[in-house]
Amino acid sequence: MTGSLVSALAYIGIGATDLDAWESFATDVLGMQVTRAEDPAGVETLFLRMDDRTHRIAVRAGDDTLSYIGWEVARPEDLDTVVIALTAAGVAVKEDSALAELRGVERLVRFQDPAGFELELCAGVRTTAARFVSPTDARFVTVDPQGRDLGLGHIVLVAPGDAGMVEFYTDVLGFAISDYIRFPGILLTFTHVNPRHHSLAFGPGPDGVKPYLDHVMVEVDDVDTVGRALDVVRDRGMSLTATLGRHTNDRMLSFYVTSPSGIGVEYGTSGALIDDETWTVTTWDAAQTWGHDRNHAH
Repeated sequence: MTGSLVSALAYIGIGATDLDAWESFATDVLGMQVTRAEDPAGVETLFLRMDDRTHRIAVRAGDDTLSYIGWEVARPEDLDTVVIALTAAGVAVKEDSALAELRGVERLVRFQDPAGFELELCAGVRTTAARFVSPTDARFVTVDPQGRDLGLGHIVLVAPGDAGMVEFYTDVLGFAISDYIRFPGILLTFTHVNPRHHSLAFGPGPDGVKPYLDHVMVEVDDVDTVGRALDVVRDRGMSLTATLGRHTNDRMLSFYVTSPSGIGVEYGTSGALIDDETWTVTTWDAAQTWGHDRNHAH
């Protein structure tokens, strides 16, 4: 494949042992609209909404871990093309109509990446005419000023070594390299599928560590929304893992907080957009221009 037919990070699903804590976190800190219901299997689930999609994050009663990552394509025929590329690369792919109904999409296929993360690729994502209402008046950035889909935000996956992850996503799925950040002995790789600076980044983990989701980033359109959320985090004594700061590569002004599942959440604004016609891939020597202090966060 040349270029990526994957168009955006559509949704993620995570487990949680404390749904009440997650509901409070999602509404009071993140400003998401939450619907609490049982899924078709009878498991209590929080459906977190941030735009015209029925949900972007599903938090299901269970173990505190990432359950699945949902990517989307813009057109149904693109799904078939990606499946052909996956199959040619020796990846086992299964279409699942029942799961498509549960996720609110027309078609869905399931497969795993080299690290074992459960991936879903979907087409025909359903939207709703019901107005999104944020309990904190947050306005989430899921499209760019031209109306192009930017998706949920970004995620950072960690796997021992590189586990062939970068090659899989770039060579098989067609993700494009945005840039790199190099620390002593560590190289972070950032990739994009649309104008958002990165929808997926990779970090190497030590041998023997189970692959995990380091954090998910959600972007709002106003710095005051970020500041008010940070006030709530501090007032409630939540685990702040990085102070307010600005990144070098994607220019995001953000802070990091630990969700009730133990998964990090980056909450930010003013992220960079990429124009592939003019973008130059570079390697940064630091992750931030200022702030994002992890030693004095609490």
